[in-house]
Amino acid sequence: MSYLKIYPKRIIASLNNESSFEGVLTLSIEQYGLLTNDKTCNVKIAQERGMWQIWVQPVSGVETPQYKQFVESLNHYLFTILKVSPLSNDQEQLFFEVFFDSIYFDLSGQEVVMLPIPHE
Repeated sequence: MSYLKIYPKRIIASLNNESSFEGVLTLSIEQYGLLTNDKTCNVKIAQERGMWQIWVQPVSGVETPQYKQFVESLNHYLFTILKVSPLSNDQEQLFFEVFFDSIYFDLSGQEVVMLPIPHE
């Protein structure tokens, strides 16, 4: 299995005419000890069957075979653990922003593991 860690940095998206959000996810990828910083990929955030869902395009130029598992874990983290909601009941938001300060996703094993970034 390949050694792979994904460090999400931020998601910034804006509301489109279809009541979904489109924008970019900025992340760093560490693969076999090589770190690629500030890669971006397109994201779309929309409600499907009453639940928010994020779709993330693969990072171009970087081989990430477990990327689908990362996106599933990111969905779980955003909408189940953090319980973020792009649209609030009180007002309609035009932008959706999430900043990831201290976590990364380790895709080296059978399952994705979300871990805190150790402070040095």
